[in-house]
Amino acid sequence: MNIIGKVALITGAGQGIGQAIAKQLASHGVAIAVNDINAETAEQTVTELTEAGHRAVAVVADVDDPEAVNAMVAQAVAALGEIDILVNNAAGPGERQPFVGTTLQTQRDEMSTLMGVMHCTRAVLPAMIDRRQGRVINILSITGSYGLPGRAIYSAAKAGIDGFIKAVSAEVGQYGITINGVSPGSVDSPRFLNRSEDVREAQKTAISLNRIGLPADVANAVVFLASDMAGYITGTTIDVDGGFRGFMPMNR
Repeated sequence: MNIIGKVALITGAGQGIGQAIAKQLASHGVAIAVNDINAETAEQTVTELTEAGHRAVAVVADVDDPEAVNAMVAQAVAALGEIDILVNNAAGPGERQPFVGTTLQTQRDEMSTLMGVMHCTRAVLPAMIDRRQGRVINILSITGSYGLPGRAIYSAAKAGIDGFIKAVSAEVGQYGITINGVSPGSVDSPRFLNRSEDVREAQKTAISLNRIGLPADVANAVVFLASDMAGYITGTTIDVDGGFRGFMPMNR
């Protein structure tokens, strides 16, 4: 795949999908800057990577804070070298409630998912443009395509990332930079496990492959998009949803 020796910055990599992406890229010889807003979980991921013989460093920051993001990128570059691969995985709380019950603060909290993608991408693009190479991979959600009842703002944020991918990829393709997305369905992650058993079962029955996805399923798609095998793919999103067939009602 020709990614040995590359450097990746992965946001929200302290657990779940982000952690799986970090481990999968590291297994292909990529040095990993592990971002999370939680220092403890970021350090835990780094410990697991370094004990397995990989290069890794924790870079703690709130991706919704552009100054903190700039400092995070500088820290990652100082420790590992210029960033070749950015994976925007960090997401807002994703709590379920009717749109009419949301407040301005909850709306801002959910839209931080989109803002974080913008801040992180803006921070790494100038160096990628100068070097005329780079991969930016954004983790979306099928909620952005279908709209999940009770998660209107989260769905809007994820849909916004899709539009962002299309626009920015058209701007920077001339510099050899690709910008793509991976859109997971239901994945066996901490967020999924917090749902009730009947909700988890209902989600499973809406999947053609009749199983909940694994974080590794998403990570595999990220590795592909980060590699030279995907060198002619940009401005698009890969659905990793097991053949999703539709959302359940909100009251389930």
